[in-house]
Amino acid sequence: MDMKQGDLGLLMALDALLEHESVSIAADRLGISQPAMSAQLKRLRHLFNDPLLTPSGRHLVATSRARALQGDLRRHLQDLDALVRENNAFDAATTQKTFRLIATDYVHAIVANRLEKRVRSSAPLARLAFLPFEPRSMWAALEGDTADLALVTGMNLPDARSRTVLSETFCIIMRSGHPLSDLNLTLDTFCAARHVLISPEGGGFVGAVDKALSRLGASRHVSVSLPSFLLAPALVAQSDALCVVPGRLASLYRETTVSRPLPFDVPGFKVDMLWHPRRHNDPAHIWFRTEIADLMKAL
Repeated sequence: MDMKQGDLGLLMALDALLEHESVSIAADRLGISQPAMSAQLKRLRHLFNDPLLTPSGRHLVATSRARALQGDLRRHLQDLDALVRENNAFDAATTQKTFRLIATDYVHAIVANRLEKRVRSSAPLARLAFLPFEPRSMWAALEGDTADLALVTGMNLPDARSRTVLSETFCIIMRSGHPLSDLNLTLDTFCAARHVLISPEGGGFVGAVDKALSRLGASRHVSVSLPSFLLAPALVAQSDALCVVPGRLASLYRETTVSRPLPFDVPGFKVDMLWHPRRHNDPAHIWFRTEIADLMKAL
C-alpha cells in the first residue's frame, strides 16, 4: 500500500491509537465507532507492514516500530494543525478555545483575576487553564500543545520564542501594627528581626537576600522556610516575622500586611513570556499573547 492511497484520517487514528493503546478510547477521542477504529487499525497495519499494537495480557501495547514512529508522527500532525490554524480567521467573540498558561504561583496570583476578567469581556465562551510551573516538563508541554504560553523567570530555552513582559522588585512585608512598621528600617534592624524565606524547591534557608547580605558582611535569622510566596502573607500577618516578597504580590495583601522598602539593594527579576515557534503565527495564539502582554504592561 502506497502512502498516497492513505489519508490524514488514518494518521490521526494512528496517533490516537499509539497515545492511548486502546481501540475504544482512541475511537472515543476521534468521535468514531469502535468497529470503524478497528478497521482503521487494520489498514494501518497493512500500510506499515507491522502489527503496531499487540496484545500484552489484557491490554494492547505499541510495538517498537510504532514507538519509533510516534514522535515524528505527532510533530507532523501538529505542524499540519498549525498550518490550518494560521490560515483561519480567529474571532474572540465566538471562540470556545481553552487557553492554557504555565506560570509560577506568584505570577498566577497577580494575573489570574485580571486575565479572567479581560478574557471574559472579549472572549466570553473561551476557557482559561492555569497550569503549575514544572521546569523539567515545561518545554514538553509547549512543544506538545498541552500548554500555550509560559510566564517564567530565568529559563534559557534557545528553541523558544520569548518576550520580556514584566520587571519586578522586592520589598518587605510585615503584619499591620508590627513594631517596625512605623520605623525607617536600617540594615541592623532588618537583620535583627526574625524572617520567613520562600524556597520554591522546598526546605531552603538561604536565598538571594542572604547572598546580598553576605556581600555586605551581614546576615539574618531565617526561622521559617515556605515553598510558596502565597503562603507567606497569612503567616506574616499572625507573627512578628518579616518576609521579602515581589512588590506586586505585596500589593494584593494590603489589608493584612504592610510593605516597606529594603534597606539594601537586592536584584529584581524579569518575567518572560515563552511559546513554541510552531504557534508564532497562529491567530488565536497571537490574540492570547497580546492580551497577556497588555495586561502585564498595565500592572
